[in-house]
Amino acid sequence: QYNLKDYELTCFIRIGSDMVNNYYEYEIPLRLTPAGIYIGEKLADQQTVWYPENMFDFSFDALTNAKLKRNKAKQSGTSNVSNLIPYIVYDPDKPLNKISIVGNPSISDVENIMIGIRNGSNSTKSGEIWVNELRMSQFDESGGWAAMGNLAVGLSDIGTVNFSGRVETAGYGGIESNVMTRRLDNLYQMNFSTALELGRFLPEQARLKIPAYFSITNETVSPKYNPLDQDVKLSD
Repeated sequence: QYNLKDYELTCFIRIGSDMVNNYYEYEIPLRLTPAGIYIGEKLADQQTVWYPENMFDFSFDALTNAKLKRNKAKQSGTSNVSNLIPYIVYDPDKPLNKISIVGNPSISDVENIMIGIRNGSNSTKSGEIWVNELRMSQFDESGGWAAMGNLAVGLSDIGTVNFSGRVETAGYGGIESNVMTRRLDNLYQMNFSTALELGRFLPEQARLKIPAYFSITNETVSPKYNPLDQDVKLSD
């Protein structure tokens, strides 16, 4: 290390469809490990070498919430807010960590991941930085439910009435389904039909047959995520 102090270097991870025009970036100021000899099997030494505050431990919600905040500011006409320049906020759970957004990135179509180091000072710095491993955890495994019902009623010799309904909510899937193959939308179906012999309401001497049939069907599909911005819930 040369002329280096805590938090003068930052480490960032950038994810997106490209690294220039559409990406999220999460940046952490780095705390230095004091010079010394450390034993890998000792927990205290592990926590000193791998400071918890140096770890990228954040929810994807922090990224999408920042994008929503940027979009609302843009819609309200706030000056200097656009997709072309980095929009910067700080993680509310870790105020030293910075989130930057450029363009319209989506976690659903990440194609590139970049990890880099920045020198936040005005002088030359030298240091050794280790990046250990990268993994995702705590997947959203919230389930959904489904129901289906049918009702058929016979009205003597006048006619029949049929009603059926079906509901499947986001997260529903078969026992063998995994997180990626479950429903991503809410489905509501309703069917009503009736067949009547209206001639039965006339005097028998009329000898008229007036068959009538009525049917109505309604199907509503509400996606869980915005189709135009697929890492943001439609309700948001």
